[in-house]
Amino acid sequence: MSEGIVNIEIKEIYQHPDNPRKDLGDLSELAESIRKKGVMQNLTVIPGHYITGEEWSEMAAQYKENPTEKLRDKMNTIHSGEWLDGGYTLVIGHRRCAAAKAAGLETVPCMVVEGMEKKEQVSTMLEENMQRNGLTIYEQAQGFQMMLDLGDTEEQIVEKTGFSKATVRHRLNIAKLDQKELQKKEADDGFQLSIKNLYELEKIKDVKKRNKVLKESSNARELVIRVQSAVAEEKRTENAKKISAMLKKSGVEKAPKEAENEIWSGKWKTVKEFELDKDAPKQIRLPKRKEQMYYLVYYGILKVIIKAPKEKRELSPREKEEKRRSKAKRQIKAVLKESSSRRKEFIQNIISGKIEAVKEEEKEIRLIWQALLAIGTSVYGSTLRRFFLTKEEYECTDEEIQEARSKAEKLSILHQMLIILHKSMENIHEPFHYDLTFNSERGQALMKGYEALEAYGWYFESEEEKEVLDGTHELYEKKQEDK
Repeated sequence: MSEGIVNIEIKEIYQHPDNPRKDLGDLSELAESIRKKGVMQNLTVIPGHYITGEEWSEMAAQYKENPTEKLRDKMNTIHSGEWLDGGYTLVIGHRRCAAAKAAGLETVPCMVVEGMEKKEQVSTMLEENMQRNGLTIYEQAQGFQMMLDLGDTEEQIVEKTGFSKATVRHRLNIAKLDQKELQKKEADDGFQLSIKNLYELEKIKDVKKRNKVLKESSNARELVIRVQSAVAEEKRTENAKKISAMLKKSGVEKAPKEAENEIWSGKWKTVKEFELDKDAPKQIRLPKRKEQMYYLVYYGILKVIIKAPKEKRELSPREKEEKRRSKAKRQIKAVLKESSSRRKEFIQNIISGKIEAVKEEEKEIRLIWQALLAIGTSVYGSTLRRFFLTKEEYECTDEEIQEARSKAEKLSILHQMLIILHKSMENIHEPFHYDLTFNSERGQALMKGYEALEAYGWYFESEEEKEVLDGTHELYEKKQEDK
C-alpha cells in the first residue's frame, strides 16, 4: 500500500543491498540537472532498512564497552533478521538519490510503500533497471539468480522481466560461474571476453569444468578451444559410461587399477576396442572367450582386454630389452594417436567456423607451407576427400564420396592446406629411431605443424604430449642420436 508522496531527508534513506545495479555510472550530468530543476520524478521507498556494516560495527563496539543482556538480545535479533525500524530503503531511484545528494539537496520526494516483501522488492528493482537498460549482462544474471533463489520459476522471471526464456536461461548460466574469476577476465582488456564466449561455456554440462576452463584460459580464443576440448571429453566420458554399462551386462568387469600401467607390458591382450569420440553402439558383440574379460579406458579408447597367458620360458636379456622398447614405443604411439585425433577435431572446428578465423591469413599460409616442407608431403585430391569420410573409401557409397568431394572443392586454399598439414603430420608415426632414441628431425617437423596451429589457439593438453614431440619424454633412450 502507498502512503502518497512525501519529502524525506536524504540522510534517512538507505541504498538497497540487493539492488542489481552495482555501478550507478557517471552522475555528474544528472546531478547538474537536479541542481537546476530539482528531482522531477519521485523515488520509491519502503519504511525501515537493512542493517549496514557501519551500524553493526557501532553496536558491536557498544556491546564491547557495556555488554548488557538487552543489547545482546537486540544484536541477536538484528543479526538474524538484518532489519531495523527507522529510516527508509530505496527500491526505485538509486541514481536520482545519489545525484540529489551530490547536488547538495537535503530532501527528496518519495512514495512510501508498505508491506513489500523481499521478492517483490528485488523484482521491482530488476524491472525498473531493465526498462531503462540500466543493467549490465552480469548484473542481470545476478538479479535473475536472486529472483530464482527467492522462489520465482524461470517462467515467472520471463513474465516479470519481459526477457525471452532463452535469454533468462543464458543469464542464469552466467550467474553459476565463479563471479570473481568472471570479473577478473572482464577487467582484462587483453582477454576480450564477450557474451558469445559465455554462451560457449554453456556447452559444458559440468559447472565446475566451466569455471576451470574460464580460469585456465588466457584469452577468448583459447577459451573457445578449451570449451570444445571439454565438450569432447564429456562426450567421451558419456560414451564410456554407455559402453561399460552394456559390457557389464555381458559379464565384462572393470579392469584392475594396475592394468593401465601394464597395458603395453605383454601381460594383457586386447580383444576389442571402441573409439569414444564416436557414438556408442546400440549393441555390442564380443568374441567368445573362456577367460574373464575386462574393460579399460585408455587415451580416448575403451579397450576390452583379457590376461595374456604367462610365458613358459625365461626371456633372455636381449629379449627383455626388446620387449621393454616395444612397450615404450606403443605408449609413445598412443600419445601421438590421441594428439592426432584432437588435431583433426580442431581443424574440423576451424573449417566449420566454430573456431574464429585468423586475421593474418597470408602469414598463416606461410607457416603451414614451412611446416609442410619440414615434414615432406605429397598432395592429392583424395587426401582432402577422405578427411570428410567417416569410414574407408571402399566402404562408402558413390553418394557419400561425391558429397565429400563437393565439400573439399568448396574449401578455401587455407582450409585445404590445414587438411594436408594434418594428414602429413599423421603420416609421421614414429618420432624415434629403431633403438628408441629421439628422431629430432621428425619431432621438430611435427612441432612446426603445431606451431602453425597456434594462431588458431592450439595448446597441448598435457605435458606428456609436448615431451613426446620435443624429445624430453622419459621413454626415449638417452644415448646420443645417430647421425
